[in-house]
Amino acid sequence: MPEISDVLIMDVSGEIGHRNTKHCVCISVSKDKYLLINTNHRKNFDDFMINSSDYGFLGDIDRFVSCFKTYNFNSDRIIKKVGNINYNDMMKIIDKIQKSKSINQAEKEVVIPELDKWRFDNS
Repeated sequence: MPEISDVLIMDVSGEIGHRNTKHCVCISVSKDKYLLINTNHRKNFDDFMINSSDYGFLGDIDRFVSCFKTYNFNSDRIIKKVGNINYNDMMKIIDKIQKSKSINQAEKEVVIPELDKWRFDNS
């Protein structure tokens, strides 16, 4: 079972309908809820850049954490864990989710308490 802040390669075939994507790099933000890490900045994805120098699993390419939507995936879709998002970047994620206009309140009521517990446990 993934922990909050785990970065995982997941099989998302049939779940994400763009470019016939089969695998994505995802960040766990709650039980069975994930954010996607994208290669390119997309303003409408309410994203922010994570630096490749902070994460070996990114190689030498900076990436972007999309915070406009959480995705529900069962843990059986995990291919492998590749690392964790650091505290400072998790704080950006928490802030973006709290302020998000695209994530509905019911979703926030599930995710925010778990992220707040993670913040308390890791501060």
